[in-house]
Amino acid sequence: MKIFNSIDEFNLECDTAVTIGKFDGLHRGHKILCENLFALEKKEGLTSLAISFVDPPISIVHGVNDKKIVTNEERRSLIRDAGISVFVEIPFDEQIMKTEPGDFIKLLAEKLNMKYLIVGSDFKFGYKGAGDVKLLKELSKEMSFSLKVIDKVKDDNIDISSTRIRDEIKKGHIKKANQLMGRNYFIYGEVVYGRQIGQKIDFPTINIKPSKDKLIPSNGVYISVVQIGKNIYQGITNIGIRPTFDDGDELSIETHIFNFDSNVYGKEVKIVFLEEMRGEIKFNSAEELKEQLVKDKNRGMDFFTNEHVK
Repeated sequence: MKIFNSIDEFNLECDTAVTIGKFDGLHRGHKILCENLFALEKKEGLTSLAISFVDPPISIVHGVNDKKIVTNEERRSLIRDAGISVFVEIPFDEQIMKTEPGDFIKLLAEKLNMKYLIVGSDFKFGYKGAGDVKLLKELSKEMSFSLKVIDKVKDDNIDISSTRIRDEIKKGHIKKANQLMGRNYFIYGEVVYGRQIGQKIDFPTINIKPSKDKLIPSNGVYISVVQIGKNIYQGITNIGIRPTFDDGDELSIETHIFNFDSNVYGKEVKIVFLEEMRGEIKFNSAEELKEQLVKDKNRGMDFFTNEHVK
């Protein structure tokens, strides 16, 4: 996949099929946009091209700085995995923000050789979001590009959106969030040294340090898998402040990997969250905590056994 950091940088002499979005979460609705692009590339020979912004427009316009379901690096990887050939990631600066709707679409048509545009039915564009699908239909005739509008994907008769997914993750409802995304939520991070509490109670864990702008699920214990290099391991992940040990308010993300004793300090790993188990609990003693962790581990191992049987 080729990546460009501005529309002016685009220098490929090919006709394109384009989609535009924040793509935070790369959920089921976004996947349909990408699948349509990929199909056009195969059928019509148009180069598939996705456009997004370095920072969400809402963070620039309204100062809303939500943590990201996917970081920019993760988003690029997911879009690449979706089969898209070109990704244009542009800054939402004052020039773009104040571009009139018609001028913005003209820019795409001329600079990106856009012959086909695919958007969601709620797509807004141009200064103050004044452009909508109705205007797009008029502009497509004026500028001679084809337009396809995709209806919002629903779950339980409610639109799937990044906002909805973010709320489920914040509540720790990982299974529901995964269902809405059509994939499993994950966090990348470097394995760092912790307080070695797991070692002391014979329940070793790896601690990771995620990106500062990454959305973290609510405190609790989750069934997870861990990718280290090309290897996949099963485990359970605890997110919290270790209240049993009065460990302050610093958040930790610790994963106990089943049947694993390798040294992976300093390595980048991927924690994939499959299902929530319980909230964070303060125990009366380290022994009481260990007893609960053994129960959590057994429940986690049962989960993987049952999933394997399915």
